Amino acid sequence: MKKKILLIATLFSGLTFGQDDGHGHDHVHDYGCGTDLYMQKVFEENPSLETEMHETDERISSGAILPMDRDANYYIPVVFHILHDGDNGNISDEQIQSAIDQLNEDYNTTNSDLSSTRNTADAPFLPNAGDYHLFFGLAKKDPDGNCTNGIQRRDIGDASYNAGNEIKDGSVGLDNWPRSEYLNIWVVNSINNDGGTGIILGYAQFPGWGSAGTYGIVIRHDRTGTMGTASSGDRTLTHEVGHCLNLYHTFQGSSGMDGCVTGNCSSEGDRVCDTPPQQEAFWSCSSSQNSCSYVPPGDEYGFDTKDQFENFMSYSPCQYMFTEGQRDRTYATFSAYTWMSNLVSLANANDKEILTAGPLCEAEFSSTETTVCTGSTVTFADESYHNVTSRTWTFPGGTPGTSSAENPVVTYSTPGVYDVTLEVSDGSSTETKSITNHIIVFDNTGESLPYHQGFESLTSLPDYDNMLIENNDGGQAFDIYSGAGSSGLKSARLANFGVDNGTSDAIISPTIDLSSLTADDDLAFTFDIAYKRRSSGNDEVLKVYVSKDCGETWALRKNVDDDDLGETVQSTSYTPEGQGDWRTITITNVTESYFVSNFRFKLEFTNDNGNNIFIDNINLYNAAFAGIEDDKQNLAEWSVYPNPVANDFAVTINSVGNAEYNVSLFNLLGEQIDVIHTGVLSNGANTLNYSMAELPKGVYVVRVESNGVVESKKIIKQ
Repeated sequence: MKKKILLIATLFSGLTFGQDDGHGHDHVHDYGCGTDLYMQKVFEENPSLETEMHETDERISSGAILPMDRDANYYIPVVFHILHDGDNGNISDEQIQSAIDQLNEDYNTTNSDLSSTRNTADAPFLPNAGDYHLFFGLAKKDPDGNCTNGIQRRDIGDASYNAGNEIKDGSVGLDNWPRSEYLNIWVVNSINNDGGTGIILGYAQFPGWGSAGTYGIVIRHDRTGTMGTASSGDRTLTHEVGHCLNLYHTFQGSSGMDGCVTGNCSSEGDRVCDTPPQQEAFWSCSSSQNSCSYVPPGDEYGFDTKDQFENFMSYSPCQYMFTEGQRDRTYATFSAYTWMSNLVSLANANDKEILTAGPLCEAEFSSTETTVCTGSTVTFADESYHNVTSRTWTFPGGTPGTSSAENPVVTYSTPGVYDVTLEVSDGSSTETKSITNHIIVFDNTGESLPYHQGFESLTSLPDYDNMLIENNDGGQAFDIYSGAGSSGLKSARLANFGVDNGTSDAIISPTIDLSSLTADDDLAFTFDIAYKRRSSGNDEVLKVYVSKDCGETWALRKNVDDDDLGETVQSTSYTPEGQGDWRTITITNVTESYFVSNFRFKLEFTNDNGNNIFIDNINLYNAAFAGIEDDKQNLAEWSVYPNPVANDFAVTINSVGNAEYNVSLFNLLGEQIDVIHTGVLSNGANTLNYSMAELPKGVYVVRVESNGVVESKKIIKQ
């Protein structure tokens, strides 16, 4: 009979399962293990796997597959694939090591809370606690034999949320390492609950089903380890590793939820005879709880014991132990699958060097920031591996300029772009890591208003004086495109056609000084975009962020998506063909608290198998002076060219009837800079030449008045 495997929320120490009440409070039972749901989906897609898995279970239960040596030691090299969004979820090496330490304690009965397991007449469980002799360690050799610290990291943006098995593929996340040599653990921000009502904390793949390329665990970052974003009592990872070692939930039933089995304990329920039958999942630690009155044949205790809520494979918040029976089931599983025998072997452990400190093989470091303002500090961390005994940092432009500390704190007082170098030694060999342009320091008082960026003077991105970029997936990034612009010949383009990994790319400004604005002023913030969808189903979005602290924190101010981003569909790679392709986006909610000297903005685009996007003509100025522009377009035809301009430009006016014209040049503060012409212009085409050679770069306005009608056009001085 096909078994009904139902998703139930798993609760470990510190975990509950329920619904948010709308006020930030979770009712009980809001979190869970998604392993049963995942197993159900696999079996629906591959019915033969269910049969194969249960055949193996029967061979283990009947004794046809003998456990491996109970007195031997076993080992598992581990690799963590950290998939984050550039901020959330990028947990520290220390937090990852705490997860390894916790596994070693829990699987070897050295956890400090083991003694809390009951050993009473009706719950004699402590003597049955199972020591696995199983040791976990971060791999120090990758599948190609290269040096590693057993941790991979990748910024996958929004794809790190609501994650599923797709993140086990390198096109979205990070590929698995061979299951016969490593236990793969993918760490994400949140997990897809596939339509369920709970929040999934983690899920695992049993050894007997699913693809070899997906074996392992997907787990939330805040359920990984005992420090950092996780809590010290959480046992989510211990529980999910148990599934990878072929352990069921203690309440597992032969017909779904009902775990009060009626047959032999070795072939029904969780198929382990020293874990008493339990009717269903419970989220309590009640010493009086006894949900099944039946004593199955072969039961280890021989009488009706209480429920074993202390078991790591239960859902209680009081988990302290595995049993000897669970250990023996895992040992038999090691025998059942050849690849698992290799995974846990001493030879594999030695090959991956998890039992030694490992040789020094790579210098590596990280920093809390890469972009700061003058006077800010940056904390660096030595993440070299392995066995570092001494180090020398070099910080051009920083104070101190050198350091031997493991985690030095450096102050940058002068604007510029600076390299960082770390040389490490183990006493006999050295390794060096240098990153050019690693620290970008902006002036705390940025470029004054009016601000304009039309990309005409830029040749590539990033341009550390004018515009930075973010490239989260390491693929296509914003760059300068020549041949299409809304106010000239260039624009910033993201070659996004057909990119569908859900990551984001951005262009980011240097600091801009808004401190001249007062509470009574409004900031005019506009930019032009050109974009067409690849298909009507594309769900791509351009997000506008602003910062009032030099980019340390960002606030979302606008989502440009759906028809606001682009109404038209073009199935081929898109490039704007004229002015009609461009539209202006206006940001109106940059409030007084952002009128600071080190304001910055970020335009971030998230892909969804769509099309290219172009950005141009970014302007910030005091909106109070925007009234000098009048776009009635009632005058005779006139134009300004070239635009943008380096020095000289011309105003052409097709005068009708020898009319009188006043032509003036203004700045965006509404101040008149000069009079270009005043008087009668003859009938027909007239050209008025003007030199801006002595004027600073920026945005200006040419204003034409005739017969009481006024029109204005912006001109950009590069």
